[in-house]
Amino acid sequence: MLPAHAGCSTPVAGLGGRPGQYPHGRTGGKRMRRSTAVVAVLLALAGCGSGTPELPAIDEPREIRAVDPCSLMDARALGDSRLSGPGVAGTGPEGPRCEWAGEPGRRLAVTLFAGEGGLATLADNSAPTTTRVRLDGYPALETFTGAGEFCQYDVGIAPDQVVLIALDGGVPDSCTELQEIAPGLLDRLPAA
Repeated sequence: MLPAHAGCSTPVAGLGGRPGQYPHGRTGGKRMRRSTAVVAVLLALAGCGSGTPELPAIDEPREIRAVDPCSLMDARALGDSRLSGPGVAGTGPEGPRCEWAGEPGRRLAVTLFAGEGGLATLADNSAPTTTRVRLDGYPALETFTGAGEFCQYDVGIAPDQVVLIALDGGVPDSCTELQEIAPGLLDRLPAA
């Protein structure tokens, strides 16, 4: 599992202003500069520095550019997931998308993103509650709501390609169920 870096872009309280200056104008000299330097080094080591976050290499890259997202769930996978019918194709902000519905409140969406920066771009724009994980051996971002009624994995399958898989109404929770659905879905993608 990759370490979570949620909140890295949030300023650290008490580090505003000029180095070596305490609130209310008192100076701290070397001690404050040293503390500030230590915090900066720790943040950099944690991956919280400026710029694009460092992501691990992808050992078995996949290709999505010529893939129809509606082809990624076969009849058996849909039945096992309590979803029905052919997917409804569309386009989301990130790219081609397909959605399947099931019982009330149950919906699966798969979106294919091929863009500069891939997963790093999505990580830069993710919510502070998003965590970095590995899913089926691939680096991924995990975002979910309170009790897990909604979950989304953004899975980096190549340096500039990501599969976004989101589920509403999963059992026992959406993240647990997506961890079961995702490997088969990712296996249907051609090798790069």
